[in-house]
Amino acid sequence: MMNGASETQDMLAQAVEQMLDRHPSAQSLCEGKAKPDLWAQVAEIGLTAAEFPEDRGGLGVPFADIVPALQKIGRALATTYLTEFAIMGGWLADACATTLTEEIASGEARIALAFGEQGSGGDIGFTATSAVQSEAGWTIDGRKSVVVGGDRATHLLVPAMIAGGELALFLLPADMPGLTAHEFALYDGSFAADFDLQGVKAPAASLLARGTKAADLVEMALDRGRAAMCHEAVGLLERAQEITLDYVKMRKQFGQAIGSFQTMQHRMADMYMDVELARSCAEMATDAIKAGGEPDERMRTVSAAMVSICDYARRVGQSAVQAHGGIALTQEYLVGHYFKRLTMVERYLGNAEQHLERYIALAAEPSPLS
Repeated sequence: MMNGASETQDMLAQAVEQMLDRHPSAQSLCEGKAKPDLWAQVAEIGLTAAEFPEDRGGLGVPFADIVPALQKIGRALATTYLTEFAIMGGWLADACATTLTEEIASGEARIALAFGEQGSGGDIGFTATSAVQSEAGWTIDGRKSVVVGGDRATHLLVPAMIAGGELALFLLPADMPGLTAHEFALYDGSFAADFDLQGVKAPAASLLARGTKAADLVEMALDRGRAAMCHEAVGLLERAQEITLDYVKMRKQFGQAIGSFQTMQHRMADMYMDVELARSCAEMATDAIKAGGEPDERMRTVSAAMVSICDYARRVGQSAVQAHGGIALTQEYLVGHYFKRLTMVERYLGNAEQHLERYIALAAEPSPLS
């Protein structure tokens, strides 16, 4: 097992940076091309295996040492599906003691958590997909929406409601009869799928967890994804701020660089502060995951971080676009693509309003009359 948090973080970040240098992504968008899917490349350098124990094909690296590498991924505007297939789906499959851990670690298995449904706002408490038990196993019906990476997943983790109003978690091969994918591109250059489940016949062994255990595991997987997204957002914000700073130093108006104008200097100072505050929020979310402890406290902390991250993503993204003027809205210019990914961060795994509502609900003192 690797020792020394800062040393491990540096090694992973360096390996990711070298991989991203070999497989540039951002320029593809400016040329009107699809970004490459770098899942195979992150598997090759061992990032997909990092968290798993050595006896199950992993490296034994803690979560807190992995997520900073996502800042590099954010800076490069790369699509890896690391958050979807390893940090959320892979971790959840391993936590439920499936036999897929070594395949996930090697990158062969790509496990997507299909938690979203139309009108649910990403809240698993509003899951409408149902599973009915029979002697042969389970029959599952429903629809899952915007499963990021779902178009290339080998397996789906599907939350569904069973008798008694309990939440249950099922593991299904993505090519299972009755399971139909509707693939589409997202505006940030990544891909997703909606899934129709019509009379899917799942064996009894496909049930991984039920009741409070299932809900707690799914919420933990989602919070891990949110913490990872916070770190990716830091990389996106850093690079958007740097591109904007370079532009205002070069762009001239009325015979002088627009960066010399006081209003623009204030804007750049605000952008810099937002990036640094976002960095603190990402660390706060990671600390909440690392600490374990009470689920309510973790969810409160992660939602507090997400409210701020969503705010910084919007402000920095809008400021970058405004500073560039019309050029920022063209396909050929890079900063607009960072703005699109930041907009995705604002909405993926819950927007600011939803996280604020979750924070308030979890922070509310119980009524003395209850």
